[in-house]
Amino acid sequence: MTAAEWPRVDPRLERAYRRLLRVYPGSFRREHGAAFVTTLLEMAEPGQRRPGMGEVWHLAASGVRHRFRLPAGRPLAWVAVVLALLIGGGLGAAAGSWVAEQTFADAPDADAGWVLHEQVAGGLGADPALADGNPTPWFTNPVSWSTLVEQRRQWDAEAARQRLAAGGWQVGAVDSRPQTGTSVDETGAATTVTFAISSFTAERDGVILQVHSQGSDQFTLVDTATRTAGNASLLPLIVLGGLAGMAGGWLVAAALLRRMRRTSPGRARSAAAVTVLAGLALAVPATAFYGNVLRAFREAGSETAVFTVHSALTPGPYWPFGPAWLNLALLGTGLVLMVAAPGWTAPAAETEAVTG
Repeated sequence: MTAAEWPRVDPRLERAYRRLLRVYPGSFRREHGAAFVTTLLEMAEPGQRRPGMGEVWHLAASGVRHRFRLPAGRPLAWVAVVLALLIGGGLGAAAGSWVAEQTFADAPDADAGWVLHEQVAGGLGADPALADGNPTPWFTNPVSWSTLVEQRRQWDAEAARQRLAAGGWQVGAVDSRPQTGTSVDETGAATTVTFAISSFTAERDGVILQVHSQGSDQFTLVDTATRTAGNASLLPLIVLGGLAGMAGGWLVAAALLRRMRRTSPGRARSAAAVTVLAGLALAVPATAFYGNVLRAFREAGSETAVFTVHSALTPGPYWPFGPAWLNLALLGTGLVLMVAAPGWTAPAAETEAVTG
């Protein structure tokens, strides 16, 4: 029954019920949509203009339950959905990690890192070297500079600390200690050398500067590393992203299973084959994401780096096998296969004609 057939029904109420119907899966709307709206209109109070809040919540919750519901009589569907849930959780955790990184203070680039390094070194020494290393698939990469200062007494860690404090940095105490090492001269003779090791950390505007020096009577090697300090949003967003990804993985798998059940057997087999290939491709980067989740929690508050989840996509030696870009390539391949699965592209006429 429509508003035109039943004058006492307000057209706005019918539109509201049809909007609520969109919460339900497409298969439910095609099979039961008309009867669903008609029944609700027949139960409405005379002159009612919109659904009550309790009714809205009830219908929305019922629609969500239908979307999470799996086809009956298919035990393997549970296996597929659990795998999709786990893969989605890994992807969601990586997405949450990426969102959190967007809220971090910008890490200094090489030029800004050099300005800070020169301030620490006090203009002493020559031939500075940029040593930012290779990108890592585990944490945000610092920018590092090194300077060799001749005559150890020309550079003093406490003086460098005071210069940074005067520039508005919150500077920690200097940790100084001796360290014994071995030096080999040009003739190959080894002698024991005592090095003076000094280090301290400074922070300003969400940026961390780490200073380390190693000095002998002949020289002092001054190293600085600048990186973002991160913030407290990282771990909560990883968790929220992971939970959202798990829910999304379940919903995608359930939707694909419903469509496969309503399409032809040949198309369903093709969709299953492509989906299996997509799952195999996505399983590798998803495993890497879970590994980085563990690192992010284990290394939370680390003094050396901010461990993120999505950094597993940074080309690097994450796995002892395969090329450096393996995770990124497999993620892209898996997502393309999922989108291209024949179950998503079943013709509308066929989907409506085949009953399940």
